[in-house]
Amino acid sequence: MHDKRIILFGASVFSKEIKNCLMEHGFDISGIVDNDSRKIGIECMGLKVQRPETVLLPCDESLIILMYSGGYYREMTHQLTKMGYVKDRTIFILNMKSDESPAIVTYYLARAVRGYATHGKLLKRASANCAVLIAPYTGTGDIYLAGLFFKEYLKKHQITDYVFVVVSGACKRVAEMFEIRNIVVVKPTVADDIINCHFFLRADWQVVVLNDGWLREASQWIRGYKGLNFEKIFRYFVFGFDDSVLHELPPRKDYGREVDGLFEKYGLAKGKTVVLSPYSNTLFDLQDDVLETITDHCKERGYTVCTNCAGVEKPVAGTVAVFFPLNMAIDFMDVAGYFIGVRSGLCDVISSSSSKKVILYEKDGFFYRCSQFEYFSLKKMGICDDAVEIEYRSDMKDDCLREIYGLFSNY
Repeated sequence: MHDKRIILFGASVFSKEIKNCLMEHGFDISGIVDNDSRKIGIECMGLKVQRPETVLLPCDESLIILMYSGGYYREMTHQLTKMGYVKDRTIFILNMKSDESPAIVTYYLARAVRGYATHGKLLKRASANCAVLIAPYTGTGDIYLAGLFFKEYLKKHQITDYVFVVVSGACKRVAEMFEIRNIVVVKPTVADDIINCHFFLRADWQVVVLNDGWLREASQWIRGYKGLNFEKIFRYFVFGFDDSVLHELPPRKDYGREVDGLFEKYGLAKGKTVVLSPYSNTLFDLQDDVLETITDHCKERGYTVCTNCAGVEKPVAGTVAVFFPLNMAIDFMDVAGYFIGVRSGLCDVISSSSSKKVILYEKDGFFYRCSQFEYFSLKKMGICDDAVEIEYRSDMKDDCLREIYGLFSNY
């Protein structure tokens, strides 16, 4: 891949994850192509989606084409080979290669055994009727939604003993906000193994998958159909509740002293701090120039500006990198006053904050049978009615900035 231009075949929900993986290793995407006429001309992760013929003809040996498709990779590969590209030289299929060879059978058997063994360890000191509740995705927004219905679900199914399995420390912290106990953190692949082993053995285990669609579950393919948004899929399909069941927000705790310490440490002004949140696992990242423009505008008007960063994430130029634990996020935002970020799990966590919140979605971004905005809008989900939610595209930059700037009292 060195000295090659990388083209991604398919503007799908997997595109962002593929791009993130490439960027971790120092690679970037030069273009995105798709056969779906509905997607031609839209923007995906800052790149305009084009037809394969427009970008790939005549055949260019300096290109590397990557694809991930569960159903159409054979047709896509055939289309590319007719153009002159060669599989495993200029065409690379990212799908897991699955056949009946001894190696593949051994691989899946080993994972099934690991799932069986892990399930046994989880229940080693538990009662006979202990339930294993698994949140297998790294999204903190998923955990927040699960928390909104969690206590009512336990009551409905008379669950008194459970193990709550999550796949990251951040997910654990969100679960703790709802006073969920017996939390165990495992690797994502191990969580998959438990679920797959349960299905494979058709075991009489009390295993509940707390996700809005998982692997072979048919429900994932109706996401967005006729208004079935993130909250509704969780409500109806994960928990089996009707519209009469109300959300139960996490109990508020007083983190005033800790938040005061963070504001003093980073030199932030109470009530006049803008928190930028440019990173997202699932959706899109905003271009640096937009964030830098917002930073300059806010600083000129006397606001302090910081970037919420975790791990290797870098702050926006001209801002200070700030990390606050998720259990303090609501209190931190209440004191800061302003939030501007792309749609991420953090938006769910701070949805009940009194701060002024601007949440950006990728305009025209697809998510199964609807747009990203239609599926993930906090207002449509019914968990936040005071956020300013904006669909962004590069040619809409000036209009979006004007709407954002209107939030500031001295604009």
